[in-house]
Amino acid sequence: MNESSDSSDSTNQSQQSGQSQHKGAAVKAALLANIGVAVAKLCAAVFTGSSAMLSESVHSVADCSNEIVLMAGDRFAKHKTDGDHPFGLYRAKYLASFVVATLLFFVGGFFSTSEAVKRLIAMGENPALHDANQMELLVAFAVVCVSACLEGYGLHQSVKEANERMKRTGAPHTGVFRFWRRTKSAELASVIMEDTLALIGLAFAGTGIGLAIAFDDALWDAVGGLMVGAVLIVGSLLLASKSGSLLLGEAVSEDQRRRIVEAVTSTPGVERLLNMQTVHMSEDDILLCVKVQTSKLDRDYDVETVDKIERSVREALPWYRFEIYVEPDVFRADHRKAA
Repeated sequence: MNESSDSSDSTNQSQQSGQSQHKGAAVKAALLANIGVAVAKLCAAVFTGSSAMLSESVHSVADCSNEIVLMAGDRFAKHKTDGDHPFGLYRAKYLASFVVATLLFFVGGFFSTSEAVKRLIAMGENPALHDANQMELLVAFAVVCVSACLEGYGLHQSVKEANERMKRTGAPHTGVFRFWRRTKSAELASVIMEDTLALIGLAFAGTGIGLAIAFDDALWDAVGGLMVGAVLIVGSLLLASKSGSLLLGEAVSEDQRRRIVEAVTSTPGVERLLNMQTVHMSEDDILLCVKVQTSKLDRDYDVETVDKIERSVREALPWYRFEIYVEPDVFRADHRKAA
């Protein structure tokens, strides 16, 4: 590869390193905020005995654990390549996200749901448990309101980061949930899901506590706790599906594929793109394998053309790191479709 290409790669890596550090700082800040929220909810749960607040405490503990595991995955993913992992450990982020979904969120949801069910069964056996302590529930409701403001700000920051990433990578601007389905970032997918679930859970908890205060019946508080647990379980299944797909390996988006195809086919010396396969190794790392038909079946000419293809692809998508493999060939009917 020539010096200009090496310089471009170095610049891209420097920019991506800065972006990674920025995201790491954001996750740390979110962790500190969630620890404070979790402590406040847990204290309120102990003081009030609210089932909804207990479920929300478990939810916040799961959020904190989520961020710790994601930070560990990010740190592990930065390890250098070795003989056993020639493409690096980038997918450690995807594994961390999958662990968060399958263990932390699901277990947290199961615990919250089971505790709420136990409370409902106990109320059925002892009608006296229906009596609600208005003052304690008001404290719990106040904690829910403050938590909702903090979580709302967190979701706002997540949406802002999603919009910045779409702008930075030149991707078509979409809504946040469509972005969530398409993103290759395990961190951003987890944080968006986390903040969304937090707000939905707080809405159920606040509604349950509010109805308990209005009707002087703690049954509604227990129902609110049950709904929070259900939200966690549903969220864990959605996040497991997303992170599992990333872990198995997803191809680039249609927009990215179109740009790569244009870069390859417009390269001087390329007559035809015979086959192309892509997979995201991480949010910013792409493995690209292409098979092309060149203008001349000459070894030196093919080497020069391959260098041009690599340079063209990196210039077309400068915000990604590419591992590129190019094979010159001639067209055959059994070649896979390139695009």
